[in-house]
Amino acid sequence: MILNKEAVKAITQQITPEQAEYVRGVKQIIVDLQDGEYSKPKEDISRDIIFVAKIMTFADKFKQLHWASCSMSYHKTIDDFGEELEEFKDAIAENIQSIIGQFNGDEITKLELPIQNDPLQLINEVKICVVNWFELHKDDMEYEGCRNILSGFLETVHRYIYLFRLCKIECK
Repeated sequence: MILNKEAVKAITQQITPEQAEYVRGVKQIIVDLQDGEYSKPKEDISRDIIFVAKIMTFADKFKQLHWASCSMSYHKTIDDFGEELEEFKDAIAENIQSIIGQFNGDEITKLELPIQNDPLQLINEVKICVVNWFELHKDDMEYEGCRNILSGFLETVHRYIYLFRLCKIECK
C-alpha cells in the first residue's frame, strides 16, 4: 500500500531517520491508523511501538554480551538480568497492546541503536529509555498498569546496576 504525504510526515516526525530506516511495518501502522484500528493518537502509538522495539534491541544486546562475557560473574549476572528484561518486554508489550490494539506480526523489529558493550553502561541506557517512556505517559490513566510494570522493573534495574558494579570491581 502507498502512503500519502501526510501519513509519512506524521510518522517521521516521531522517529529519527535512523530509526525509520530500521523499523519495518511502519507503513502498516499508518494504514491501521487510517482505518481506525487504534484508538490512541498517532504519536502515542508510534512512540509505544518504538519503545517496544528498543526493549527488544536491548534484550538482544544483553544476550550478545552474555555470550561474550569474560568472567563467570558477568556471565551469570548478564544472563539473570536478560531473563528479567525478557519478562519485562513481554509484560509491557501485552499491556501496550491492550491500550493501542494488537501489533501486526512484522510491526515490531529491532532497531540499530548506538548502544554500549559494557553491561553497566548498557543497563543505564535501558534505565533512561524506560524513564523517558514513563514520562511520556505519566498523566494518562490508561497507562497506569504500564507504569506499575515500569516501576517494578526500575527496581530490578537498580539492583542490577549495583550487581554490575560489583562485577566490575571483581574484574579489576
